[in-house]
Amino acid sequence: MRTLTHDEMTLIANFASRLEERERTQLLEDLEKASATLATPDGSRVMFDIAGYKRPPYRGQHPFGIEGRMLDSDGAELSVLLHADENGRLLELELVRWDSSDLLGPRWETLTLQ
Repeated sequence: MRTLTHDEMTLIANFASRLEERERTQLLEDLEKASATLATPDGSRVMFDIAGYKRPPYRGQHPFGIEGRMLDSDGAELSVLLHADENGRLLELELVRWDSSDLLGPRWETLTLQ
């Protein structure tokens, strides 16, 4: 496990700013207690652990309902998805590169939310 990067923290806070108050508050509380681990070698999936939270047995996940877009270092478009567990708690960040190539290096400054 590692601490979240500045870019990851900023992204999660930006997602939270677009949520209803209850979800926003929980996501920001989770962000304060979160640590991260890469789930894929290229960093396209980041899994989060929340200190003091016992995650339920996995029964699926759901996106927070906001989709981001950004560019990879070669200009390829990425979809940015933030997922919650069944209790609505921070679970996973996914950067999807639609051409099936590995993630090269996201250009965080290009992030837009929809």
